[in-house]
Amino acid sequence: MKPTGTGASGRAGAALVTVVLLTLALFALGRGMLAVALGELAASRAAVRHLQARAAADAAVHQALAGSGFSWMDSLPRGDVRATGTSTLGRAESSGQLRRLSEETWWVEGTGRVGVAESHTARLAWALDPLARVVSMRGVVTVGSGSPLMLDGVVDASAPAVVEPPLTAPDCAPWVTALAAKYLSAPLANVAMLDAADTLPRLGLLDFASLLAEIDVPVAGGGTPGPVEALGACAPSDPWNWGDPERPWRPCGPHLPLRGSTGSLVVNGGVGQVLLVVDGDLTVGGGARLFGLVLASGALHIEGGASLEGMALAGGGVYVASGARIRGSACWAARTLAAQRATLGRLRPLPGVGAIGPL
Repeated sequence: MKPTGTGASGRAGAALVTVVLLTLALFALGRGMLAVALGELAASRAAVRHLQARAAADAAVHQALAGSGFSWMDSLPRGDVRATGTSTLGRAESSGQLRRLSEETWWVEGTGRVGVAESHTARLAWALDPLARVVSMRGVVTVGSGSPLMLDGVVDASAPAVVEPPLTAPDCAPWVTALAAKYLSAPLANVAMLDAADTLPRLGLLDFASLLAEIDVPVAGGGTPGPVEALGACAPSDPWNWGDPERPWRPCGPHLPLRGSTGSLVVNGGVGQVLLVVDGDLTVGGGARLFGLVLASGALHIEGGASLEGMALAGGGVYVASGARIRGSACWAARTLAAQRATLGRLRPLPGVGAIGPL
């Protein structure tokens, strides 16, 4: 006799086996998809960490570029590296370093870390160096090509590296050896011409407009410079307080300001040590005694027994009247520029060179 239900039971068993196998297959497929999803999630998290690390590296570079000039920049030997410090934002940690490639070019590198993820980025940058800027000037007075010259007074380029009162040896110590070597091989001229490409005086990559933009305390029209003291202290914010060069022991003796005018300026008498930027003509008269570096987009007039010790760049020519004097002093020019390291000496990205990274 044939057993009853055998066919139905077999079909049911086969169906059960099929269901079990399908379930196992779906489970395996699901597990595989889960593994893929977890892998994608891990990869995404790793990518996010690398992006965060890159952003931290970029931030370190931008922080270095945005900072004011560092006091140690002039003394760091070429090829040496200086760290800028470490900062933390959330899980990201960033640090930077500055490598001096030449007198005025720097390699600014940033490092960002998030966990084990690390990224580097860098930029090439320029920063004004007082010595490099001064030795690039070929004359006591540098004027625009074809500009008028009237030299009835004295323009003296005989000893630009000599330290004469009111300067002292410590005032010029950072530069005097290099300046003496420079002028021994290439004597300073009384008057030199700006390059044909330059229509206005500049300091390296700092053009005339950029120099004017850096001036926090402007002067206008005319006035008489002199030291201003209040309650026994120097008042540096007074527009016509240009220090006290002939009395270095007084409160304003160390004050070497940056001053500028957006129009022509007349200096009538007085005394000062200054980096002076004038968008127009500059007239110095009335027996005024100025020390430092002068840049004028127009003509420079020294008259009325006035004197300038340092250097000058004047796009519109120079007039030195009888009895007036300009004495070339590279030390005064370098000292005046060095005093503006925090303002003019900060790092600036080289034009046309973007971020370099990841490294």
